[in-house]
Amino acid sequence: MIYIQLLESMSLIALAAYIYCQISVRKGFFYDDGNTKLRTIFFFSLLSIIGTYTGVNIDQSSNFNTTITINPYAIANTRPIGAIVAGYIGGPFVGLIVGSIAGLQRYSIGGFTALACAISTIVEGLCGGLAKKYSKKTYLDPKISFIAAVIAEILEMLIILAISKPFNEALSLEKIIALPMIFINSLGVVIFINIINNASEQYNRIGAIQAQKALIIAEQTLNYLKNGFNKETAVNVAKIIYDNNNFKGVFIGNNKEVLCYCGKRIPIEPLNEALKSYYNNPDYKIISVHNSDNYGKKYFFCVPIFDENKLEAVVGLKIKSEGYIDEYFIQFAKQLSSLLSTQFKIYKLDKIAHEAYIAEYKALRAQIHPHFLFNALNTISSFCRIDPNRARELIIDLSNYFRQTLKRDEDFVTIKEEFNFLNSYLSIENARFGDRLKINIDVPDILMEYRIPVFILQPIIENSIKHGILPKPCGGAVYIKAALSENGLFFQVKDDGVGISEDRLKEIFKSSSGIGLKNVNDRLRLLYGENCKLKIESSPNAGTCVSFLIPKEMKV
Repeated sequence: MIYIQLLESMSLIALAAYIYCQISVRKGFFYDDGNTKLRTIFFFSLLSIIGTYTGVNIDQSSNFNTTITINPYAIANTRPIGAIVAGYIGGPFVGLIVGSIAGLQRYSIGGFTALACAISTIVEGLCGGLAKKYSKKTYLDPKISFIAAVIAEILEMLIILAISKPFNEALSLEKIIALPMIFINSLGVVIFINIINNASEQYNRIGAIQAQKALIIAEQTLNYLKNGFNKETAVNVAKIIYDNNNFKGVFIGNNKEVLCYCGKRIPIEPLNEALKSYYNNPDYKIISVHNSDNYGKKYFFCVPIFDENKLEAVVGLKIKSEGYIDEYFIQFAKQLSSLLSTQFKIYKLDKIAHEAYIAEYKALRAQIHPHFLFNALNTISSFCRIDPNRARELIIDLSNYFRQTLKRDEDFVTIKEEFNFLNSYLSIENARFGDRLKINIDVPDILMEYRIPVFILQPIIENSIKHGILPKPCGGAVYIKAALSENGLFFQVKDDGVGISEDRLKEIFKSSSGIGLKNVNDRLRLLYGENCKLKIESSPNAGTCVSFLIPKEMKV
């Protein structure tokens, strides 16, 4: 009979575990903070006290087929379950407090086992807490909780034998209640822990589903938000959110007004009026929209989208009523807000990075003009004394060259246009070097309409002439080649000059002393990435070969 009666009391434990799990989800019991500990202490203290009052009185009238007279205040009960579970969930401190509260309440009832039961309840709470503290498991393990409960119950029986007087009555009581209480209460602890684990898994599973919904929306909206936030973007994003969930309606607004609405038609003006007060204190909250045109009262849950604590946008999710919101809904809303806020930041960072790239690219491009002008003027200056007519022709060439460059604001030109510029440049360089410089150009006509970055070849050719041919007493030749491959446009500038030493070759892109090759390499990397940077092959007295490969792009 005692087994059956204790098992009946177990229904209370199962009910308590269910209530605890429901409160845990809504109030955050699964998170470890100060308020959680207080709530845990209150809940399990109450459970342990109730376990005392729902216990089984052991006396002659209990029909246990025994002639032993037992004090009516000796109770077989489920009080230990509350103390053990509290300790295993909250740790030694929580177990000690719950055990002390439940133990003092049991002591106040009286009986020859009152003091022993009070002390043993404290010990049971500590047993659960020590199991939590010294267990290497990061989760609530039913096996460990069962072992802790068995040990706690055995200790309770030993404490009753050691403290309760007279000893014969204590021993007689133990013969009746020891095995039932050890077995039933240990089983009760396991059931409680299992119910908590199942609820926690369900909570995490639902949370994962909500997170997945938010991620799906974020993935689908990325292509729109990366182009900035405007009315067109708002329409597309609102439609994605509407199509991926069961909301009756979705609106998106900026920090001033509603930009779009998806769902069954409603008046927008009352919605804008309701949002005016929301903009003053944006948060995750419900706004109600009143309208007299037979539309009734509508509720929207507002999801703010922030950027550096500044409201950028608001997403409104139409809900049935104010009581519709639960913890899972709020979790989804916060994840959606976080992901969309991140996309806003990515767009702004991309915009800043692009503007910085444009500024850096234009600065690198601007270096070309003065660099070439300085060398050209030096050449013309030398001809002014020895051949004024040739100097005049070179000035015209230089004038034509710069007239063409000043007409262009584009960063890309056709190969044909680039070689028109190069011819003016090479005319000046030929005048400078005379017979010591030979130029060979191998560029098929079929390539002339392909586009390349402006001034990308001239610095390389200039570098070959200045550092390869000029130091060589007998002069030399520069070979310029372009070809079309499956991977893109291939360019090569090769000379038979003095070459570059191995040490200098290693430092050529690190040094800022020269503009030419470093400038071109930096521009190629900015435009096309690391795979399109310059490739330089050279050795002393064997010439230098500079090549690069870029994506092919026809003139539009």
